[in-house]
Amino acid sequence: MTKARRILLAGAGEELRALLDRAAAQMPDIHVDEAESLEPQMLNGKAIASTAMVVELDLRSPTAVQAFEKLAGSLGERKVIAAARYAEPGDLRRLFRAGAADVLTAPFSSAALETALGELIDARGPAPAAAGRVVTFLKASGGVGATTAAINLAALAARGEPKQKRPARSTAMLDLDLQFGDADIALNLEPRSNLLDVIRAQSRFDGRFLQGVMTEHGSGLRVLPVAQKIVPLDALSADFAADIVRQSARLHERTFVDLPSVWTDWTLSVLRASDLVVLLSAPTVQGALGARRTLDALVEARLEAPVMLVLNGIAGLVDGFEKPSRISRSLDRPIDAVLGHDPNATRALDRGAPVVEAYPNTRLTRDLRALAQKVEQRLAQAPTQQQDQIGAVA
Repeated sequence: MTKARRILLAGAGEELRALLDRAAAQMPDIHVDEAESLEPQMLNGKAIASTAMVVELDLRSPTAVQAFEKLAGSLGERKVIAAARYAEPGDLRRLFRAGAADVLTAPFSSAALETALGELIDARGPAPAAAGRVVTFLKASGGVGATTAAINLAALAARGEPKQKRPARSTAMLDLDLQFGDADIALNLEPRSNLLDVIRAQSRFDGRFLQGVMTEHGSGLRVLPVAQKIVPLDALSADFAADIVRQSARLHERTFVDLPSVWTDWTLSVLRASDLVVLLSAPTVQGALGARRTLDALVEARLEAPVMLVLNGIAGLVDGFEKPSRISRSLDRPIDAVLGHDPNATRALDRGAPVVEAYPNTRLTRDLRALAQKVEQRLAQAPTQQQDQIGAVA
């Protein structure tokens, strides 16, 4: 017999209580308890024994917010869903930092409550195998379109390619370009939390926290965006940056990581947590020189993950033959893929949509689909070092 999972409800009005009863009816083996107080000493162990808690609070009341912070901080794990009335963006960040696993804002809905409960209950089940694969994008120089490539490949992975017999996969996009990342803008997202919230909650960070701060795109892609202000690159440590990547790999079949143009103290730690590195270069002398320096640095660092070299911005058929061949000879290594120059990339950015969705029949979209197929083929051949590394730190 399956052991019943317990949901503890606190401070709820009739509306939220009815929604929770409806949500619980859709889930097997769920039992709902109700608490009269948020004070930890008054819960008599109910909070600790519960699988999840749902707490309704009025954010206009400082006492209610302080009681929530005290309760969330007293628990050893992140399992409290805050149902917040009169919430402002700053309030959401405060609740997540206090230890909320998720935050629902009024007016409450059955769908949002069921989703929050489902994610939390699933996350507290048996730990999934660390089967996720990580693809990290490096830039040979600034302005080579690595973010565009990463976003579009992530969107293709999330929705799948039936004609290519590639299934839709649970997919994450981690924007680790702390100072100039714009993945949320490129996807027209309005995130309620971002990478800065993760950094501030480092001591309480885990997979459930990461789930709570990511924003979902219509394609199914889940995005960890950067803050809309300049954040020092050393705000991330090498160990913590790698931990973010590893936690994402626990939760998703594919994780795509976009790094800053400059190398940081944590660049190599992220690359070593990756199963495949995609190096983007412009098809120019400057791009080839940047690619050479980057490739030499990766060899010197003894990076084990395979590296794909992609030329982005090829204009015309003649350049499509001549430049890859010439750069390949100068680097003494093959060019793995090329992406054509296409003004639709900028137009798609202005529309807040991936190129593959906004302009599905263009040359660039065809190039991106071909690159996605090559990435999957390379992942199939690559060592499963991500599984080994995650297992080592689990």
